[in-house]
Amino acid sequence: MVNDATAVHPKSREFGSVEAGLAFAEGQAAMAINWFGFASMAEVIEESKVKGKIDITSLPSDPGHKTASLNVYWLYTIGSGSKHQKLAYDFLRFATTPESDKLLTTEGGIGCRKSTWKDAEINTLIPFYHKLEMLHENALTLPQTPIWPKVAELIDGTVLKAIETDIPSEILLEETQKKIRELSQGTTLHSSVKN
Repeated sequence: MVNDATAVHPKSREFGSVEAGLAFAEGQAAMAINWFGFASMAEVIEESKVKGKIDITSLPSDPGHKTASLNVYWLYTIGSGSKHQKLAYDFLRFATTPESDKLLTTEGGIGCRKSTWKDAEINTLIPFYHKLEMLHENALTLPQTPIWPKVAELIDGTVLKAIETDIPSEILLEETQKKIRELSQGTTLHSSVKN
């Protein structure tokens, strides 16, 4: 689909997430997938040409099956080698308060607290914000595996190949699944030898 010029924005291949979100806010795209943050931003920034015209919904799914969730997670962390751990911790405590989360949302960011999702003032400003909870109902936790960084790298490569080549998606997915299985088997073998 991303290679079909009649279906996607003509600059889709060149867009990063910010450029895609701004194109949406400027009214250059009628629909965006997995861009809740930009949908909410387009309700609060002055430059938006689509304010009041946006709604969100879950992804379509087969009858009898749950919809997919395309959530992206950001983590606040303090590196073990941080020279300013106390300052970093103080910032984390400040940044994750209900007040800061709400402020982040009113300024065009995306609040992560349920209190923000359900806040009456936020839902007046961004009428669909309460739907974030529904979008998270089928979210799964990322796999707890030591090979996850390599799996994420393989997924990124597959997406880029889908954008940059004409290789059918079915083949790309099969190749990536095969590489993931090989990684997984290598890790199991390595663990057995180590023990």
